[in-house]
Amino acid sequence: MMATMMMMMMMMPEVTANPKGGKHHHAKEHKVSSHEPSLETVPLQLDSNTMVPSKIIRPLENSSISPWTYKVSHDSSLHPAMLSEAQCLLRGCLDKEGIEDLSLESRPILHQMMLLRRVRSPGETNYHYRLESRLIAVGCTCVRPVIQYQK
Repeated sequence: MMATMMMMMMMMPEVTANPKGGKHHHAKEHKVSSHEPSLETVPLQLDSNTMVPSKIIRPLENSSISPWTYKVSHDSSLHPAMLSEAQCLLRGCLDKEGIEDLSLESRPILHQMMLLRRVRSPGETNYHYRLESRLIAVGCTCVRPVIQYQK
């Protein structure tokens, strides 16, 4: 499955990022033409120590009627650098006896995730970050197949 990627421009109509100085800058303080979007460069600090992992109550991937496994990919130019994507293990779904029922279908649950890609402009020595959007499979669910009748 090919992930959809696109570059996005961030426009902040009310409040922009808080620089290290600590003072909030409101968009109303900036003189900006209403016809052109404004771009503002702000410092970006990525500290993995401040990220709190979510508490897992129980692993759903093995207790689901549409079980899945995770494929982990690593790209050092992305933040986060490691991404886990779900892959459905069955074509059908499990019934109450644990037997695969092919009258139902296992399908991935897709979530749009925002990522930062580290890029260097030609001739530059410094890096900057580009915001990207990617569809990531986060799990699998059981659905009824779509049947189209021909007339």
